[in-house]
Amino acid sequence: MLQSSRNSLTTALEQASARIEAGDPAALGQDLLGIVGVLAENYALRRSLADAALTVDAKNGLLDSLFSSVVTADALGLAKQIVALRWVRAQDLLTGLEQSGITCLAASAQARGALGTVEEEVFRFTRLLAADHDLDRAVESTAGLDAKFGLLDALLAGKVASESLSLVKQAVAHPRGKRVVEVLESYSAVLAARQARSVADVTVAKPLDAGQAEKLAAALGKSYGRELALNVKVDPTVVGGVRVQVGDEVISSTIQDRLAELKRRLAS
Repeated sequence: MLQSSRNSLTTALEQASARIEAGDPAALGQDLLGIVGVLAENYALRRSLADAALTVDAKNGLLDSLFSSVVTADALGLAKQIVALRWVRAQDLLTGLEQSGITCLAASAQARGALGTVEEEVFRFTRLLAADHDLDRAVESTAGLDAKFGLLDALLAGKVASESLSLVKQAVAHPRGKRVVEVLESYSAVLAARQARSVADVTVAKPLDAGQAEKLAAALGKSYGRELALNVKVDPTVVGGVRVQVGDEVISSTIQDRLAELKRRLAS
């Protein structure tokens, strides 16, 4: 995403946060994700809404004609604000709408003290999907959404928070050219950001126990000056140690990386 779209994304999330304070975040989030679903299936429409040459009035007219009878006035107003921003690509506009919708659902969970639960549930399902090849094939298949949603309901309905199930279904229904696992990982980052936290992607050779994870989280939090949500992945090829990535910054103390560095030094 180019800088102008990044700036618009920041503004979109600020606008969503302002709407959250005055409205129903659950309804707002569901409506925004519903709009994303329609635009994800219609390239010409999302391209028009992202076109800088089209006037704001024309874009608002399109949104009114499509959504005024199916979403709340609050959601439609926020969608208009987001569409009016400068987006380099149509996909960037969808990202802005989608992340705003996820932020609203996160706020809904946060209001009743369940945001941590939603984060954990989305994370666990993401890991399950990555490990269970049959389940992964099922959600990535060309089967109809009714069949996929039926499977998800059988697995998750009544067992996870409503926001968690909504996010999983959104990822399965509208992956927008990505794998469902990748989409869910991006959702986790948005959920973490709602609590002003960052996600630390941690790669280790063996699973961490609760005590080790707690100590690592505390050490990273002290180093970065803020709380970090750990996204732990096990990869035996790291050959001991730990690799941590926070945003674009990578910290690594694995034997594998030390050997690679030694080889580079010997070759120079």
